[in-house]
Amino acid sequence: MQNEIQPLKANGFLAAAMEYMDSLKGTYIYDAKKRDYLQKTIYGNVEYGPWLNSILTYITDNYRLDVPPHILDFGCGTGELTVLINHLGYDATGVDIHEAHLKLAKILANENGINDSIFILNKDKKLPFADKSFDIITMFVVLEHLGDDDLKYILPELKRVCKGALYVLVPNKLQITDDHTGLHFLPWMPRWLATLYLKLRGRKHQYFISNNGSWDVHYRGLLRIKSLFNKHGFDLDFPPDSKIFPPLNVAPPISRVGKSIMFGKLSFFLGVPFPHRFMIKSGYPKQAFYPYLNLIFIPKQPESAV
Repeated sequence: MQNEIQPLKANGFLAAAMEYMDSLKGTYIYDAKKRDYLQKTIYGNVEYGPWLNSILTYITDNYRLDVPPHILDFGCGTGELTVLINHLGYDATGVDIHEAHLKLAKILANENGINDSIFILNKDKKLPFADKSFDIITMFVVLEHLGDDDLKYILPELKRVCKGALYVLVPNKLQITDDHTGLHFLPWMPRWLATLYLKLRGRKHQYFISNNGSWDVHYRGLLRIKSLFNKHGFDLDFPPDSKIFPPLNVAPPISRVGKSIMFGKLSFFLGVPFPHRFMIKSGYPKQAFYPYLNLIFIPKQPESAV
């Protein structure tokens, strides 16, 4: 909502976040989270700021929502994107179940002159908001941390408080490498096998930062996600490719399975092609092959009585 996007002030937040993560030094998640904190705060004007401005403007305009839209960032975690959304001039509230994460979120809000009351701790199955309180609900890499049993009560609540659109950014089950552990092919494994495999790989590849310290990731493909949301009263839509994150030039569609190997200055690919073109011609949405799914869900309206 503004022309020039300034980076967030985050010295206090970053110091507190690194102290919180200190016991995880030497693990994959420590380095991944450190990069993530930097990219969303002091470097947030480079990638995340312009993208958030673009996608939120698109949703507001395309679905004819109130201006400025009232936004709920569901599963806001340590709050970087919630604060950045407010920093861009929107009205956003963050809700999460992690007390330690919200303490960090409030530090970041205060550093940027934003009232930390925008962050709400909620461990109940019912959200503490009135019906149709929010024009837009965002779920940034949250869905994969929710099991099917959790979604049975979460999705009806999200539908209840949403009067416009629900935006979901989630890693696709088809992607080769798990973002949380750095392990290849983990997203493709049945959950019981993935959990066993993680235990065998030792401390470096453990997740650690879930609410109970366990690996809480549930990978799903597009059709499975669509089915779950449809069952609870949402219709699926897609944003234009120009509005998605990460952009396709950074995370291109999945077209093959394998690994590139360098031999001198030459690169050779060992693996097999993925039949994405054939599957798209057979009726699969092209978005089903994006490594990160950008999805917009619209609450279904009740059918009028005849």
